[in-house]
Amino acid sequence: MPPGSRTEGFAIASLACGIGAFFFIPIVGSILAIVFGAVARRRIAEDPTLQGTDMARAGIIIGWIGVVVAVLFITFLIVLAFALEHSNL
Repeated sequence: MPPGSRTEGFAIASLACGIGAFFFIPIVGSILAIVFGAVARRRIAEDPTLQGTDMARAGIIIGWIGVVVAVLFITFLIVLAFALEHSNL
C-alpha cells in the first residue's frame, strides 16, 4: 500500500453487506452491497489515493448473486404455493 493511500469505506461496506446478506436480511443486504459498491467505485475513480476497487467489485457481484437467489427462491415459493393450492391432496 503506497503512502497516503487508504481503502474506501464504502468498498468495505459493500463486501460486508454482500457476505452478510446470505445470513441476515437477504434482499436488503444485497441491494446495499450493490449500491455501496457503485458508490465506492465512483469515489475510487475520482480519488487516486483510494483503494478497494476489487472489494467493491466483489461486493457488487455478491450482491447481484444474492438478488438473483432471493428472486428465484420467492418464485419457487409462489409456484409451490400455487401447486399445493390446486393439488388434489
